Amino acid sequence: MVRLPISLHAQVAETAHRYRRSMNSEIVARLENSLDELPEPDETKFEPPFFRHIETTLRRDLSRQETNLIRLFRRLSQRQRNAVTDLLSS
Repeated sequence: MVRLPISLHAQVAETAHRYRRSMNSEIVARLENSLDELPEPDETKFEPPFFRHIETTLRRDLSRQETNLIRLFRRLSQRQRNAVTDLLSS
């Protein structure tokens, strides 16, 4: 059982009715969708202390645009990363 604010409950009920599914199915579908979009856990926490220094040194050759692209790529879910990689490979 999940307790929802009255206004959110009403929104879920209306949306579930619109898509012709139960409120439970609507909540599960939306949770699954939102969790699929989460980025992978940040694995750099387990890197040695000098990792940041190495990464900074390697980035000196990157343009601002390339650095931004890397930052954005790291925020993607694994599924999104695979899609971008597939798109760029073709």
